[in-house]
Amino acid sequence: MDGYASPPPDPERVIALYLSGHGYGHMTRACEVLAELRRRAPDVPLAVVGSVPERLVRRAVPGPLVFRTATCDVGLVQRDALHIDEPATAARCRDFESTWAARIEAEASFLKKSGARLVIGDIPPLAFAAAAQAGLRSVALGNFSWDWVYRHLSVREPALAASADLAAGAYRQAALLLELPFAGDLSAFTRRERIGLVARRPRVAREEGRRRLGLDGRPAVLLSFGGVGLPAMEQGGTAESLEFRWLRPSDVDDRLEALDLTYPDVVHAVDLVVTKPGYGIVTDAIAAGTRVVYTERGDFPEYPVLVEGMTRLLACVHVSNADLLAGRIEDPVRRALAMPVPSAPEMDGASRAARRLLETYRGDVARSGPGG
Repeated sequence: MDGYASPPPDPERVIALYLSGHGYGHMTRACEVLAELRRRAPDVPLAVVGSVPERLVRRAVPGPLVFRTATCDVGLVQRDALHIDEPATAARCRDFESTWAARIEAEASFLKKSGARLVIGDIPPLAFAAAAQAGLRSVALGNFSWDWVYRHLSVREPALAASADLAAGAYRQAALLLELPFAGDLSAFTRRERIGLVARRPRVAREEGRRRLGLDGRPAVLLSFGGVGLPAMEQGGTAESLEFRWLRPSDVDDRLEALDLTYPDVVHAVDLVVTKPGYGIVTDAIAAGTRVVYTERGDFPEYPVLVEGMTRLLACVHVSNADLLAGRIEDPVRRALAMPVPSAPEMDGASRAARRLLETYRGDVARSGPGG
């Protein structure tokens, strides 16, 4: 049930962040921006709205914040990390949008009661529609938008064309989009500014991370397939040689807090990640200088855009879904491990985004006057 996980803030100039529930990449990068914003302006009250795990948000963003559990979008329904369920996506969008007006009203009410002065969205359309209803400016953060994705999928699921239109209409109400690298078609936004990569950096030295994880001298390979997962691999269904040390989510996820490690620390500690391309894991690997073996992830239009960027910024090798699921991954792993790691690009996106958000926020507060 949607509602507060902690008491609402006093009515005072809050910045409210709305998060997509589609995977963890939206959450991790937006929380990097929020953490940087907190470092620059520790007295600005923050609220986060979404269906992502609250404990992960609180671990990523220091200091107090209000967390409100609410379903902000549908995203994509996935059978697993590699396969989109397009009919189920269309059906869930139809159900979600049948209460669209009520959802906007509920979020606008929350924003007014919380004392919000600026809304950030990564990148649920509801955030921008609700902000407009509440009379607030909103800023988007992202490298793709749902109107682009749904329009692409509507070739096979025509009902998604209406979902694309609804999303585009909401996006047009945003005052600004902070456009991340690996960008798709973001033409629904009327004003865009490019920023650099927003990436999580490891906190722990590589050798220390390896020690805490109990890794030996063998090359360590992390299997990483996001929140949806890939049971065929993660439950030990592949034939893996003893040449490498294989780490599955079950070897890592439940131990991070006990080992005082973050996921980027793990990516930094291993030698290679086997994954499907998503913004979060790709930028984690770039920041850590870790090699990647990647596979296709269905007809998701972000995939070719990410792959084009990966080949420039990462040491990476492709493996087909068929070979991956059959356990034929040792050769791609060896080839990737033999590749030189490119120099890291500038990763100042969080700093640039926080600065721009504070400029917008302070301008709005100055215009609103004392108490208003």
